[in-house]
Amino acid sequence: MTSKASKKMGTRANAWLSAITLLVVLAVIGVVSEQFLHRRLDLTRDGQFTLSKAALKTLKNLPDVVTVRAVISKDLPSQFVQIRTRVTDLLEEFQARSNGKFRVVYEDPRESDAKRQAAGSLGVQEVQLQEQSSEGMQIKKGFFGLALIYGDKKEVIPVLQNVETFEYDLIVKLKKLTGTSKTVGIVNGSQGSEFTFSMPGPQGKTTVGFDENFPTLKQEMEKLYKVEPQNLSAGPIAENVDLLLIAAPAHLNEMEKFRIDQYLMKGKSAIFLTPGMNVDLTGLKGTPANNGYQDLLAAYGLSVSPNTLLEPKHWQLVRFGNSFFPTPYPYWLNIDYNTMSSTSPVTAKLQGISLPWTSSIQLDSMAGKGKDSSDIQILASTTNESWEETSGFFFAPRDPQQYVPIDPKSYPVAVLKTAKLTSLYAHHPLAGDSANPLDTAHILKESVDKARILVVSNALFATDFYVGYTNSTGNLLFILNALDQLALDPDLINVRSRTLDETPIDEVKKVQAKAFITWTNLLLAPVLLLIIGFIVGIRRRNREATA
Repeated sequence: MTSKASKKMGTRANAWLSAITLLVVLAVIGVVSEQFLHRRLDLTRDGQFTLSKAALKTLKNLPDVVTVRAVISKDLPSQFVQIRTRVTDLLEEFQARSNGKFRVVYEDPRESDAKRQAAGSLGVQEVQLQEQSSEGMQIKKGFFGLALIYGDKKEVIPVLQNVETFEYDLIVKLKKLTGTSKTVGIVNGSQGSEFTFSMPGPQGKTTVGFDENFPTLKQEMEKLYKVEPQNLSAGPIAENVDLLLIAAPAHLNEMEKFRIDQYLMKGKSAIFLTPGMNVDLTGLKGTPANNGYQDLLAAYGLSVSPNTLLEPKHWQLVRFGNSFFPTPYPYWLNIDYNTMSSTSPVTAKLQGISLPWTSSIQLDSMAGKGKDSSDIQILASTTNESWEETSGFFFAPRDPQQYVPIDPKSYPVAVLKTAKLTSLYAHHPLAGDSANPLDTAHILKESVDKARILVVSNALFATDFYVGYTNSTGNLLFILNALDQLALDPDLINVRSRTLDETPIDEVKKVQAKAFITWTNLLLAPVLLLIIGFIVGIRRRNREATA
């Protein structure tokens, strides 16, 4: 054998040895990571496969052992195999990071009738699953759920339907199971003063109060929070309430205002859904919302103006009456991420919200401020091309050319204030009445700690009517994010928003930027392959020339 042939065989042997060594090292790293470290290499932009801070914090604070009985059939249809893998991976990672307080037990009820009955007693039922095969669509039965057990308490996910929200669902179940969820008090107005919305027409319907107008929001809130209505005419706000949601009562009397004020003086938090206008859909007319608590918000430096805002471009398309084609409607505003706070957890990951017939918020940084400095954060605002109408308030659609901007500028529509506050009743104590006497000696004139007040100059935006009509699911996420920020755990917001993974190219980058990104994506991979092939070809020719 010639020296050249021996050299070539040695080079090939070294190449094979290097490749085998690399594979062995990668395999060892994978096994060690899976069996002992339970870590995954996550290259996604938002850490889709990395446990969130909220998950780690929840696991760390578990008071005792939670047992998870994962009731999953082994012979699931092929399209469920990848979902099962993601579910089991996440469960294993929760278990590995829990210091023994999150234990997973896997069960296949189809192995015996006793296990099938046990799964049913847990609340996990056998379901029909479709499987696509070469013989066509077939129906199989199987189990794909789990139960979390803590002492004598239990939380169940009967069927795992959305793997994208699985981490969030697990965190929510753990918090509810271990008693770490919070209570949201709903201020709805006393009887006859609740938020009321009326749809005109032959099948018109009037919905009254929080439960009828915000059923989807309430349902989503109840996944994590205890939701309790507060009758402020009958008594003070319950001590267990962690956050108030003032859900646009048509009117509050002086006693109700006083009790909200004193709640805030304890350093608590409140969200005010406060429209500046009442809208009559029968004639599409508006009137200022004289709801009786404008002076309360004004005392804190957050006044909602009796006006209506319009946008020249960022509006919803609306069908009126029997119209077949949608009409541009500047009174229904689209607030996108460009004019929402990028630093607040409430809005940082939202693509946008939509507000109908909304008003502006006037900010007075000095009003209601106690001894400490205050922080005012504008969470959402209109573009600097929007304008206001302060009279007339006739909202029938008209030709876009008839909308004439007057003094266009940006207006705040959602504002969060954090401050030590001075009570509205600091210098004007409420006398009370014979039915509700007040102990004036115990009135809090200043907040004992910093209170947080979030004001949105709209209420209709979170109703089932509007969210369903416009598909503005970001409106509900805005409220839910605000609840997490003010009452529970801001880190939950990032988990809730992980499914909002689409980030469009900013409009200001124009066509050139979009074209550059598009062509880069199309050409980068082929160009890299050509370069690699060119380099490999040169090296091969050099080796053959020296052989």
